Amino acid sequence: MTALPFLPRRLWPFALLLILTLLAGCSVPAMAPQTAPGWQGEAQTLKRKLTITPFDDARNEQTLLAVIRLSDEGLRVVIATPTGQRLFTLIRDDEGARYTQSIMEKPPFPAKWFAQRLEWSLRPESALREAFHGSDWQVRDQGFEHGRVREIIDGDTLVARIDAIDHPADRAHDVLTDFQIGYRMVITPFGDDRAGETP
Repeated sequence: MTALPFLPRRLWPFALLLILTLLAGCSVPAMAPQTAPGWQGEAQTLKRKLTITPFDDARNEQTLLAVIRLSDEGLRVVIATPTGQRLFTLIRDDEGARYTQSIMEKPPFPAKWFAQRLEWSLRPESALREAFHGSDWQVRDQGFEHGRVREIIDGDTLVARIDAIDHPADRAHDVLTDFQIGYRMVITPFGDDRAGETP
């Protein structure tokens, strides 16, 4: 492993996690058409625990923390270890998607791709439908007893599924299943989601 010698040894497992679970040894999938970067309504900060389980049983389940800022300027996400060590910050605004404050010289996946995966679970269906209009991409939302299910489809291929589980309310969480990359991520709120905070 020659790409990580500049990292403190205690952080190698987390960098390896990002490489193995998000890229899974394959090329980055084709990008879907993107929405405008800004978010409507009052700015808010979301705090989420990300429990990532690869389809490949040879790789262990891992946990990361994300502090997500949504505003009219765009998306800002701080990714950290469970102990609070910041790994990198992702920004998507009018200048595009990019990384800042990264402990890695080059994160193992493109910022544009990572931002899009996050927005698939955060954007309203109408925003994604508008962005996908005229392309081979589709978004399909359906209601079930446990909550809503969103499917992201490229042509005839199911790319990702997001289960928004809201019953019971005190254990609400989302489950993002990425069929192209091969992992399942349980997204659980922690702390309080507040308006006006900046990570």
